[in-house]
Amino acid sequence: MSKDEKEIHRLKDQLRSEGGGPIAEYSNQAAAWLLAEVQNLVQSVRGFTEERPFISLLLAFQLGIAVGRWGARRAKY
Repeated sequence: MSKDEKEIHRLKDQLRSEGGGPIAEYSNQAAAWLLAEVQNLVQSVRGFTEERPFISLLLAFQLGIAVGRWGARRAKY
């Protein structure tokens, strides 16, 4: 083995020992799953808004009022 190969091997071993191990792999899988689910939700909402634009506008308005009221209550305390 050359000096460079030994250094690469040493650094890989160090990364393996100091890395997150299986927890990092599980968190990466969970993040990928969450991203895929959010993308599915966005696509379904987009499809719904294209099919029923007026109902979507009404729901968005109601959601905005609900968030505004919730924020005003939280601001008092």
